[in-house]
Amino acid sequence: MPTQLMPGERSIALVRQHWSVLAGHVLGAIVVIVVAIVLNAVLPAHIGSLSITTIKTVIVLVLVIAAVLWAGVRILRWRFATYHLTDRRIVMEGGILSRTAETIPLDRIQNTVIHRPIGDRLIGAGDIEIESAGRDGVEVLHRIPKAEAFYNELLAAMNAPQSGGAVPSRPTGV
Repeated sequence: MPTQLMPGERSIALVRQHWSVLAGHVLGAIVVIVVAIVLNAVLPAHIGSLSITTIKTVIVLVLVIAAVLWAGVRILRWRFATYHLTDRRIVMEGGILSRTAETIPLDRIQNTVIHRPIGDRLIGAGDIEIESAGRDGVEVLHRIPKAEAFYNELLAAMNAPQSGGAVPSRPTGV
């Protein structure tokens, strides 16, 4: 669900975390599924005169369903988490069933920092830290795709009132 804009407010950029944040979760689910299938194939069907085929099948199904649900929830959380930059504020939204929206007015931002370690630079992502007045600590926008472009748009939006200029908006990346 997109952010409701205030009257006269313009959208500049709408992004979500880089897809790479899902890689570990999806890979973990795949590993669990493969291990479950291998165990099902390797374990004997009988222990003594007792057949454990049904038990093995149930265990494999439980492991596969748990892995798929776990990865599915992570994917949905990623899909519904967005960072929306407007000419007045940054809105961070998230949640699957219940939604949470947190807003940082641009005129309250005191400091911004962009962090782009080598791994993030290779995929074009980065973290943006935002320190604002009236908040405890720093808000971090994690693994933003095209982080430099978003960071530059943020700086331009913060400086637009002083320079009297408008901030160009780009197509949404969501």
